Amino acid sequence: MQSLRSIVRLVRPTQWIKNGFVLMPLVFSGRLSSLEDSLRVFGMVFAFCLASSATYILNDYMDMEQDKVHPRKKTRPLAASEVNPSTALTLMAGMLIGAFAVGWAIKAPGSALILLGGYLAVQLAYSLYLKNVLIIDVLTIATGFLIRVMAGAAVIDVTVSSWLVLCTFSVSILLALGKRRHEVVILNHDAANHRPVLENYSVVWLDQLVQVVTTSTFIFYCLYSVRGNPAAGISAERMMFTIPLVAYGVFRYMYLVYHKEDGGSPTALLLTDPPLLICTIVWLTACIAIIYS
Repeated sequence: MQSLRSIVRLVRPTQWIKNGFVLMPLVFSGRLSSLEDSLRVFGMVFAFCLASSATYILNDYMDMEQDKVHPRKKTRPLAASEVNPSTALTLMAGMLIGAFAVGWAIKAPGSALILLGGYLAVQLAYSLYLKNVLIIDVLTIATGFLIRVMAGAAVIDVTVSSWLVLCTFSVSILLALGKRRHEVVILNHDAANHRPVLENYSVVWLDQLVQVVTTSTFIFYCLYSVRGNPAAGISAERMMFTIPLVAYGVFRYMYLVYHKEDGGSPTALLLTDPPLLICTIVWLTACIAIIYS
């Protein structure tokens, strides 16, 4: 039973919420009411869940020694020697095969499968090298989110608003910067021992970057709301009612990062902070009500 719990922790099912970005094109294109499109997109979400878990296993395998000096990551199954490395790699291979098998089962177009493969290639490059390159490490994390959105659009052949794409990329960078800031703060002088690239990050510099990206995220969303989505019949005036919810969500996240010194795991923040979770649910409900009413 302990081994099973460790394996579940190894694949990080709580992180699967990130793959909700695959659903964005379905929701914001007005196609959520189509059963066929919904089944295909949810199938692609599952494929990305398997693929992302495989990349988590690879990253944990590559970072075993560094994670042992991290106050939180040292309890991860591989770092804590709860799961045999060979077992982890076998599970990773099975999940990679399963991801493409799911894509084949839902008859995903070639472009969607290429994006799935591109996501895996980006994550492999991140684990092997890019996570140690200043700034590029943050941009690589954000690229993973952007690929999810593009794959969600490709599987049902829809076009995503350019403003929504920019907003997605910007908010992804914000979350990545918050993660880096949290690592620098809690590790302090041991940051470089955990990951050499952290030696080049400082709290002051990260705070400046966070301010820039926070501003751009809010502006991009406002522009999307004003622009609307004529192809889906979405009224710009009605989408503007969701701007206060986005403003509160961004400000709440900033509060957690700066005053609670959190942000190491955006998923954990969303699931454990009631105000942020409620805001997200209300925002998503409002968007669906506006688009489909």
